[in-house]
Amino acid sequence: MTDSMTDLPGLYFDSRKDRTMKNVRDAAGHGRRDRDTEEHVSIICEPGSSYFGHVTPSSGSSKAISKVIFECLAARSVDLHNVKVVGCDGTAVNTGHNGGVIRQLEELLQKPLQWLVCLLHANELPVRHLFQHLDGATTGPKCFSGPTGKSLTTCTELHITSHEPISLLQPLPHVDVKDLSSDQQYLWQMCQAVSEGHCPCDIALRKPGPLNPSRWLTTANRILRLYVGLDAPSNNIKHLVTFIIRVYAPTWFAIKTQPSCKDGAKHLHGMMVRTRYLSSSLQKVVDPVMRRNGFCGHPENVLLAMITDERPHIRELGLRRIMKARSHVSANKIRRFRVPPLNRDVTEYQDMVDWQTLTVTEPPVTMDMTDKELQDMISAQMSPHRVFPRSLVTHRRWKDA
Repeated sequence: MTDSMTDLPGLYFDSRKDRTMKNVRDAAGHGRRDRDTEEHVSIICEPGSSYFGHVTPSSGSSKAISKVIFECLAARSVDLHNVKVVGCDGTAVNTGHNGGVIRQLEELLQKPLQWLVCLLHANELPVRHLFQHLDGATTGPKCFSGPTGKSLTTCTELHITSHEPISLLQPLPHVDVKDLSSDQQYLWQMCQAVSEGHCPCDIALRKPGPLNPSRWLTTANRILRLYVGLDAPSNNIKHLVTFIIRVYAPTWFAIKTQPSCKDGAKHLHGMMVRTRYLSSSLQKVVDPVMRRNGFCGHPENVLLAMITDERPHIRELGLRRIMKARSHVSANKIRRFRVPPLNRDVTEYQDMVDWQTLTVTEPPVTMDMTDKELQDMISAQMSPHRVFPRSLVTHRRWKDA
């Protein structure tokens, strides 16, 4: 932990339960060392993905987590005025609009924060729900209940067969393979193999990663490996493979290559557009999941994309909407962040939300810009000359995603 880190524009946190050695006392008052489950919260500073420290809340509740994070910031003499962004995964304990960790941090800091909820986490949820719909829920931390899930354990023992190609809707985003982990490389190469109808032996001999229902990247790898090893895969397996190579993988690599908060709304819109090929029955499975977790579709995040758009008229429209929101701000009141209704059938990302019916609030990262700076940006028809914190739409750059 570095005590000199007092400038923290972007606060990213991640909670997990760990087995930890602790001093305990028995009924007779005798002390001993024993293992116990303890909640740990890691804190990362953005931009730069610098480790800030970790804290141990008294419980896994949102109140306990927000309290210990705030106390850590105060103890380290962090300039609280400069904290503008908060990032985490999309679990309810973090994102509840009434009492989630982010909401409570906003109340403790007495100001709104830019919500950058992990898009990689949001990208996992549709494939997870689709898998559970087609194959059944998990029966434990490492166990699946349905026939497809049970087959994933031994999928690497299957010999490669000729398989029906499943086409990509568009080429995968270009990535530098050297920047990918072995599991991520496997996903990239196996998607190409499935789409071409031929799986090279060198890929087939590689390990797809451990089977774990909480790690959907390696679970997706194993589903693809299962597909290329079956002579007659079931329709359910075909549905899963198609979703992985047309929705999950393209979105994953798009986020990997463009992780900035200014691209979050575009990634969310892209994910929703990619699901349009689904039948109406399967759309009913994944649509509600995407909408519930569409934090990047909140007007505050859509506006970040608009004011950095390559098209001058979109930048101007975004900046004017910020000016209008600024003129209607409520004094001494922190807006309550809720994901709005999202329209996945639109062509442009900025049209996902109905601007006419929503109460639009200013993105917290632009609040320290003067009216003149905003007006100059509009009249000059230029991208913002003040770069807001280069924050990420995923907190997993510093994790094994």
